[in-house]
Amino acid sequence: MQRSSDRRRGPGRRAEDQRRAEVALLLEQDLTAVSDLVGAIRADPALPEETTRRLSAVDRELSRIIQVTREAAPALSREAADAHQLASHLTRREWQCLDLLVKGLSTDAMADALTVSTTTVRTHVQALLAKLGVHSRLQAVALTTRTALLASAPRTGVDRRDGR
Repeated sequence: MQRSSDRRRGPGRRAEDQRRAEVALLLEQDLTAVSDLVGAIRADPALPEETTRRLSAVDRELSRIIQVTREAAPALSREAADAHQLASHLTRREWQCLDLLVKGLSTDAMADALTVSTTTVRTHVQALLAKLGVHSRLQAVALTTRTALLASAPRTGVDRRDGR
């Protein structure tokens, strides 16, 4: 077996790129949330003028850092942001189905794990495919893996039969 001399093609490099994109996306989201909070505080009319001026400077710096983060992040982070936006509309059951799809379960196995009929599983899977904007289960799994969608999945009330 011949090793590729291009490090860019190795699986370790792709995983590293994915981790960097995930970190950049999370950093951008956190910075945007902080910027929004600063803007809300700055809008308070009872705030002293000096404090308002300092908050404006903080907000400008946050905006600059957000822009640098966006520019430095690979295209994957934009795809991840889009995927996370689409996935925000998934129901709890659709998240569960997506999790089971990523684990490689068949429709029958998913139905057993969720204690529902196979028809119900197919309905949930079709709904999540439509919401994610993909056309197959394989595309859904690829998108989920590439953009770390399950990392942002709501965990409350998830029925985990595998004991984790």
